[in-house]
Amino acid sequence: MYKALCAIALTGAAIAATPASAAVVFTSTFENVPGGPTNGTFTNVLTADGWTAADASHPIELQNHVAGNPAPTGGNVFVELDSSQNSSMSRVIEAGTYQLSFLYSPRPGVDANSNGISVFLNDVLLDPPGTVTGTGGNQTSWSTITSGFFTVDAPTTLKFAAVGTSNSLGGYVDNITLNAVPEPATWAMMIAGFGLVGGAMRRRTVRTAVTYA
Repeated sequence: MYKALCAIALTGAAIAATPASAAVVFTSTFENVPGGPTNGTFTNVLTADGWTAADASHPIELQNHVAGNPAPTGGNVFVELDSSQNSSMSRVIEAGTYQLSFLYSPRPGVDANSNGISVFLNDVLLDPPGTVTGTGGNQTSWSTITSGFFTVDAPTTLKFAAVGTSNSLGGYVDNITLNAVPEPATWAMMIAGFGLVGGAMRRRTVRTAVTYA
């Protein structure tokens, strides 16, 4: 019984200490988009893995080993949001508390003024990550970008947009993941539940002891 109570206490403490152990709302890898690119090619699409382009003249470009290599954990296909001019892609997320992460690389051989990617919530910059950019070297250089925790109170448009020089050469994005983070009240209810279970077990132990005597 003592071990069980300890396990409950430790579980509650672990949960309270790790609010980032959240449920994945979506992960966009862009690997299985209908009409997507084969090896050594790129293609422009209006929808990709749950994301929608601004319009037909500002499509989402998907690359597959064209100008630089995908991330080691990113499969074969990634997004460039500057096919012929700066473009964007967006999707709606529901009310909740979240953390966003994605892979980013500057396009090889392109300076930082042209590689900028910004993240927006209802056209308001989400900071962090704000705007990420970098000067491209001889090959892609992928980094994991992670936002802070943020809360939206109603359905909200999450948008990635190229914000550098509009010249058909821009930064790369892949493996976009949105995690839902439980709110503090939810954790409190869960921990309180563990406490109630522990209390019931203690009371049961006392009754058993009395009966035994």
